[in-house]
Amino acid sequence: MVVSHVLNKRASSVRVSAPTAERVRIAARELGYRCNVYARNFRSQKTEVIGVVHGMGFARPLFNSGPRYFSALMDGIVDGAFRHGYSVTLCPKLLGTEPGDAMSDGRFDGLVWYNTTQAQENLDMLRNCSSPLVVIHGTQPEHATYPTVICDNDQGVGLAVYHLAGLAHRRIAFSLDGRCIDGESSLRADAFVRHMERQGLPAGPDSLVYLGDDNDYDIESLLSHDFTAVIAYNDGHAASILRAAEHAGVKVPSELSVVGFDSTSFCEELRPRLTSVFQPLSQIGGLAIDLLTHVIRDRSIEPSHLVVPCRLDIRGSTTSPNTRCHIQ
Repeated sequence: MVVSHVLNKRASSVRVSAPTAERVRIAARELGYRCNVYARNFRSQKTEVIGVVHGMGFARPLFNSGPRYFSALMDGIVDGAFRHGYSVTLCPKLLGTEPGDAMSDGRFDGLVWYNTTQAQENLDMLRNCSSPLVVIHGTQPEHATYPTVICDNDQGVGLAVYHLAGLAHRRIAFSLDGRCIDGESSLRADAFVRHMERQGLPAGPDSLVYLGDDNDYDIESLLSHDFTAVIAYNDGHAASILRAAEHAGVKVPSELSVVGFDSTSFCEELRPRLTSVFQPLSQIGGLAIDLLTHVIRDRSIEPSHLVVPCRLDIRGSTTSPNTRCHIQ
């Protein structure tokens, strides 16, 4: 009890003189004593650790290659966790290998879920999770029972449409990856149709194109339908369009303007530099942690649903359309 009082600020009922306390500290230094965190956590029923859940349906995200979505999001999550005194853990079972096994086994005080892939196994894992949890990009009815943080997809896509319309584009496409449709990409596609109609621009079924499946980023198909601009549902998809355009000899932006969504540092590495809707991923990650810590401290808290505004970062991949002949 004396040692606990001196080294852990516990056993408050024990009174220890200054000389005795100093002898305890000297002995601890000489013996190399360190507090057993696991034993302490077992007693408090807290781990002081937050897990980031990848879920099922797509590959492990990379930090330092390709789009910087995950690294930007993790910056906010880590900063927020450290601010509240928590560690952050990524482990294989949370990165796509049966994450349900790790979500409720007591190793985490709370979880951040950021996967919106519309797969039943993901919904089942959420439904069966007993740990405090916050959902990033929550779009489905099943997410409504949890606190959520999401960007203002409608506003962001609207900024892209208004920018292109202001450059005199009239035939604009919205491109999705035909191999992976998630809840948020569907929200953005719906917003595209609404804002095109508000601008008095055509937004028929042919304006929504699914590249990367059977079409395999068929840029000439876009041009043959008179599209002079395309808004991609994220920066990685936009980068694939840029590469396909270069391979096909299509000049960006003079023949085809391209807009992405996320606007991380990745956009500065592309040629031309990519105009993109800025989704404040670091802020979103930090807000998710703020919500999660509230839930951890008071599990009866009502779910909060935060919507974060976007902006448009204009770079070199958009300009006014050129008059050109149709590709036959």
